[in-house]
Order: sequence, then C-alpha cells, then structure tokens
Amino acid sequence: MNIKLILLGALPMILMGCGTKSLLSNSEVMVNHVEVAEHKLMVMKPGEKAQLRFVSHKQSDFKGAPSINDNSILLNVAAAFTLDTESMDVCGDQVVAGERIAGYDDITATGHALIINNKVSIKSNDCLEESLKAAVDGKGYLFQQCLIVENGKGIVERIPKAIRDRKAYIIYRAACMMSDGSFAIVQGDEPMYCGEFIDALVALGAKQALYLDMGTWAWGWVRENGKTTELSEHFSNTRYQSNWLQVVK
Repeated sequence: MNIKLILLGALPMILMGCGTKSLLSNSEVMVNHVEVAEHKLMVMKPGEKAQLRFVSHKQSDFKGAPSINDNSILLNVAAAFTLDTESMDVCGDQVVAGERIAGYDDITATGHALIINNKVSIKSNDCLEESLKAAVDGKGYLFQQCLIVENGKGIVERIPKAIRDRKAYIIYRAACMMSDGSFAIVQGDEPMYCGEFIDALVALGAKQALYLDMGTWAWGWVRENGKTTELSEHFSNTRYQSNWLQVVK
C-alpha cells in the first residue's frame, strides 16, 4: 500500500483534529506549513478566543484601511473583488455588523461567507437572500466571492477566465470550511496554477472554499506568537483594497 497516500488521507485529521483544537485554545492564530497533492500550503486557523469579522470601506462607520501597526488585528486579508481603482466598489451585496451594503453585480460571485456569533459558514449563492437576512438580523457579516470548492468538489471554472488563463504561476488564497467543521484561511506557499491550488484544497480536506481577492490586491498579514508575517508583496494597488476579512483579539 502507498504510504504517501495513507499520510495524505490522514493529513486533514492531523491538522484539524483534537490535537489541533487543544493547541488553538492557547494560540489566537495558528499557522501550519504543509504539503498536499505535491504542493505547499500555508494554513492559518483562528483560535477559540479570536473574533472573525468582515470590514468594508463602504460601511457607514468606516474609519480607514486596516493598519499593520494595529496589534488588535491578528490576521487581515482582502476578501471580495474590488471593481476598479476609482469607485472601489465591492463585489456583491455585503453585510457589516448587521448593516447591509449594496455592491456591484458579478456573475463570478457564486458563493458567500456568513459570520454570525463568530461562527462561519460558506454557502452557495442559491440561498444568498436567506443568508443576507440572517446576517442583518444577527448583526453579523457576509461577503460574496467565487465558490471554488463545494461539497468537497473543486470547480476551477468558477474562477474568472482572466485569472485561469494566466500563464505565469501565481499565489492563491481561500477561506475554507474543513471536513471537521473548522474554519481556515489557506494560501499557497508557492506559486501554482489555480487548478492545482483547488486540487490541493480538496486534498487538504476543504469541504467548502471561497476564493479571496489576490493579484495586486493580495497584501495582508498574520500574527502568530507575537511575530508578524506579511502574506504578499505590498503592491501599488494595495492602497485600493476596499474590503477585508479579519481575525481580531
């Protein structure tokens, strides 16, 4: 029997099982570097005491872009697509702390992340209106993006063709619900094609995965045990990031 296959099948349990849960209770963000499906991934999991939220520059109480010097923000990454550098409109309707905000229509928005009472679910947009109402009623959060893993099946065609057709390898990032029900933000630890990244997410144990805005909007950071790691180059377009998924103290 192939030992590599045995280890690969066991990997989601190793990363997401009881041992990980006990570690998370002592760490607000845990970072693992793993290799699955012959590709390297960076897996970032919020601890039990950390809070999840979505921030948009369109929200009524917006006070400016998140700062890497704000030590209360443990993880900060771009979430939904930004339309352009002039309007900085956000892909799809969003909800921030119960406030519904209109976004631009985008056929690539096939799924959404819903956060209520610090619990995350990633769903198909077949139930979008129901989730928007739940987010408003529950004073929660919601943003829309490409649903690239649904019920454990990768669907590469849901990533925009302009991204799929890029010849050069690039870094990808996704918000994931894992096989044990836990939440993780997963980023390629090396450049790869989008199909390879999705295959690696499925091999890791992702049941649902929502693509996160990358390219020249990819800059973000994570803090683990007091160490801050920047997750991408600080591009010129970083200043046009319009919305963010965050883990905060």
